[in-house]
Amino acid sequence: MKPVFPLSRQAKKFFCAVVVVAILVGVVMGNAIIGGIIDEYHLPFSQWPVQLYVTEAFMIVVYSLVFTLMLSVPLWYFFLGEKDDK
Repeated sequence: MKPVFPLSRQAKKFFCAVVVVAILVGVVMGNAIIGGIIDEYHLPFSQWPVQLYVTEAFMIVVYSLVFTLMLSVPLWYFFLGEKDDK
């Protein structure tokens, strides 16, 4: 099956870099948010109510998405921006 939008080599590198950044940001945000709850409220992970799991998971997803989008801008310029042929 032929792809609808064939990607250039640089575009594939860009998407791979964005995926790596998203994973790293997710791990860092998850560690910061979950670790902050455990340290601040002295509430072990096993004693969290279901509502806290849902709320914290939503926070991790939203913050990871925002930071991934912000960090994707320089990656876009690096991989897909204008190239000087000088």
